[in-house]
Amino acid sequence: MNTKQTKSFHVSTDGRGVTTVSLDVPHRPLNVFDDQVMSELDAIVHHLEHHGDCQAVVFRSGKESGFLAGADVKAIADIESPAHATQLIDCGQQLFDRINWLAMPTIAVIHGPCLGGGLEWALACDYRIARDNSSTKIGLPEIKLGLIPGWGGTQRLPRVVGLANALSMILQGKNLSAAEAAKIGLIDLAIDPDRWEDEVACFVTQVLEGEAVSQSGRERSWGQRWLEATPWGRSLIFSATEKKIGSKAAHYPALRSAVKAVRSSYGLRPDGFMTERNEFVNLLATPTCRNLLQLFFARESARDRRTWSSQIGALHEAPIRKVGIIGAGTMGAGIGQLAACNGFDVVLKEMDETAAEAGRKRVVALVETLAKHRKMNDKSRASILDRVQVTTHDDALADADLVIEAVVEIAKVKETVFATLDKCLGSTAILASNTSSLSIARMAEATARPEQVAGLHFFNPVHKMELVEVVRAAGTSDATVARLVGFVRALGKTPVVTADAPGFLVNRVLFPYLGEAVVMVAQGHDVKRLDKAIRRFGMPMGPLELLDQVGLDIALHVAQSLASVLAGVTPVVDQLGLMVNQNMLGKKSGSGFYRYKKGRRDGVANFPRPSKKEGRQNWPVADQDHFVNDGLSLEQRRLIYPMLAESIRCKQEKIVDQAWAIDLAMVLGTGFAPHRGGPLHVVDTIGEHIVHANLTYLQSIYGDRFASPVLLEAMAEQHLLFFEDSEAENNDHAVTH
Repeated sequence: MNTKQTKSFHVSTDGRGVTTVSLDVPHRPLNVFDDQVMSELDAIVHHLEHHGDCQAVVFRSGKESGFLAGADVKAIADIESPAHATQLIDCGQQLFDRINWLAMPTIAVIHGPCLGGGLEWALACDYRIARDNSSTKIGLPEIKLGLIPGWGGTQRLPRVVGLANALSMILQGKNLSAAEAAKIGLIDLAIDPDRWEDEVACFVTQVLEGEAVSQSGRERSWGQRWLEATPWGRSLIFSATEKKIGSKAAHYPALRSAVKAVRSSYGLRPDGFMTERNEFVNLLATPTCRNLLQLFFARESARDRRTWSSQIGALHEAPIRKVGIIGAGTMGAGIGQLAACNGFDVVLKEMDETAAEAGRKRVVALVETLAKHRKMNDKSRASILDRVQVTTHDDALADADLVIEAVVEIAKVKETVFATLDKCLGSTAILASNTSSLSIARMAEATARPEQVAGLHFFNPVHKMELVEVVRAAGTSDATVARLVGFVRALGKTPVVTADAPGFLVNRVLFPYLGEAVVMVAQGHDVKRLDKAIRRFGMPMGPLELLDQVGLDIALHVAQSLASVLAGVTPVVDQLGLMVNQNMLGKKSGSGFYRYKKGRRDGVANFPRPSKKEGRQNWPVADQDHFVNDGLSLEQRRLIYPMLAESIRCKQEKIVDQAWAIDLAMVLGTGFAPHRGGPLHVVDTIGEHIVHANLTYLQSIYGDRFASPVLLEAMAEQHLLFFEDSEAENNDHAVTH
């Protein structure tokens, strides 16, 4: 056997003439494409092009972590000019094209992530096979960074899986399992993990003997094939797709670019690749792409334990293996299911057997739903449930490493729970509260271990929401923070560490926005108009829709808890109190700001409003001409500015030290328009001096809830920005160091 080793590749050729090219990028947990990898692969392909004794080529990974996670995102962010971008895209396109035209058959052997450039490499091969387990993820996620595939993905994927499937994968950036990829013909064989190496060897033999059959495009009906094979049929598919993405394309230009590039794949081949390249290069310069790239790096930083604590050793000294949860309601059951699915032993404790049985049913239902979604077999589903114990006895918690309380939001009840747990748990166990706004320090006072008490604020629904606020009280130790950040990472979530203050970060920033919407409808503003204005800004739903989803009773509780730190809360409490007293709790009660019928919205509700002494015509109204131009409408400005101001105050008060973490938390925790980068990026984009001027005018009309933060006033005077790389549209001042 002939072998050759480079820095990133191991190349060997056996007696049959099968060359195996194995990628193992040094000092990386996952394989990624960078300049070195591309250069070495180019040399390997050059050798294959000029040596005719090779009978087949197998491309695979030498890392157990997976095939290839795509291009190095940092390298993409560091692209300096359109010419630089064009050069990089041309390099990748030409390299994969040469692989596509190799004289011998080529096979991509996939396990773990095969994403972005990794899949584009595999698409250039004649055959693709993959290991059929939960770690295998195959997809083109570039759209999530405001980009499109640039190394032939938009050109080759439609030929392999069909137009409709290709558009769905690219526009959603979704990942497929091996089974799902096999179903649409993206891969030719999904292999049972227990027979992995044997089946790979068997498939290679079949290729050598001419017996392997490509599965590209299988399970497409005759009608679908005919539709996609004709210009008229494809035109229908493209028209329907463009209509579907229409409302989002203004904020996410990559959607239209992707459709344009895929459409070009049905013309002359060189023109298609040129269109793909040009669209990619143009997208790199868009604010949406730059903001989404920054959010990507922010997420990476948040998931790095060193960001939040220097006590990384604590993770190894006292690992969390067993998790106790007090309360098996919606949140408790959700946290329990999530922990069990990620390998933790879980004990859910309830007050009595009736509540415990209800908790068991919730957990089973959550696991069944997950198993169906992930296509788990009975053994995997049973394994998760076996890790969950639901009990009414405290002694089942005695050996827990972490206990999370998820009981009613009443401070005295939580303090009693903490005092009881403190006496029955081991000395190294951590106590955490899932409270959304109550003081962690007060709960810690009920224990003899304040250094091991913190908050773990999960968002509902637990399995969907990525953010977890790790709340650090004054007495919480670095070691406790480190252990909890590691735990959150192990759950597949993203942690942001916050100070112990009312509302922590997300609720504190979100509430002024929601509260202003409540005040506005109490004054007679149209419910639908306000929600529509905010969806135009880029939010996934309007503030009143969101309040109905959360529950007005919960919103009322948060409003009351924030009264000590926010101005202008009283009218919000008055309006919400009226509605809660009439059992208008939102979607769960069938009526809130909207009516609901069988879980679906059915028009605006006839909700009560506080009596007013003055007529509607005397309500204060801001004059558009008095604002400095910021690109927002009157409704958007009145709703968004309170959120911007409170984000700045949270930075000012060091609720969270890092500006990027505030933006990330608001995007992950509330859906704040990702293409805008987060509230502090919005401030930079508009310009600090403009936001300050407009807040000052709003304050003169509507009161002190629009007061400009001290930090903003100082930044406006000194021409400072929150982010050095901000490209303020209306701010002509550079960052001052």
